Amino acid sequence: MLVLNDVHKTYQMGETQVLALRGVSLELPPAQLSVIMGHSGSGKSTLMHLAGCLDVPTSGSVEYGGLDLTTLSSRERADFRSSEVGFVFQKYNLVGNLTALENVALPLLLRNATTKQAHARAREALDLVGLQDRTTHRPAKLSGGEQQRVAIARALVNDPTMILADEPTGNLDTVTGDRILELLSQFRADDKIVLVVTHNPEIAETADLVVYLRDGRVESQQFQEVAR
Repeated sequence: MLVLNDVHKTYQMGETQVLALRGVSLELPPAQLSVIMGHSGSGKSTLMHLAGCLDVPTSGSVEYGGLDLTTLSSRERADFRSSEVGFVFQKYNLVGNLTALENVALPLLLRNATTKQAHARAREALDLVGLQDRTTHRPAKLSGGEQQRVAIARALVNDPTMILADEPTGNLDTVTGDRILELLSQFRADDKIVLVVTHNPEIAETADLVVYLRDGRVESQQFQEVAR
């Protein structure tokens, strides 16, 4: 369970204070797909960064499985991210001179896995997303949808308990975007927390929980019955 308790986040931009989040409280249980929606500047990405330990709130707490993430040191937050969180970004963030296999293996190598171990697990992750025949291709030789699936495989290779996706279908055509969303939705069956930040209402239709943010506050929360 990911729990945000009265979370505030303020950024200092020169002499101006930007109030990104203003007292957000949420509970995001595992085995469900949660979607955060809202206009640009509503606080969606800030919320995701706090959930993934990329940042800490100005006040309030973010708890995961009973652990208060706001009390962790910078090194402990990095360890939490590498072991528990898989990130999927709109722009893929793949390393251009590495193959698909090498991109997916990279998080494991950074955790001191052997090359043999990392490549074996990377192949398994690429097989999971249907790219077993693209292991030697570099990003420039892959379509947008294939690059996003490589990014998802990279997010999964450490077997995280939480997957955070920021506009994962934003650069994709409708058919490819639907395939990416189907992949993300499947991870609910593994008791993972899946959190998607998006502007796309079609993604919201497939979610178990839809949270609307406005001006850094929760405007509404809606639980939905969806087909599994």
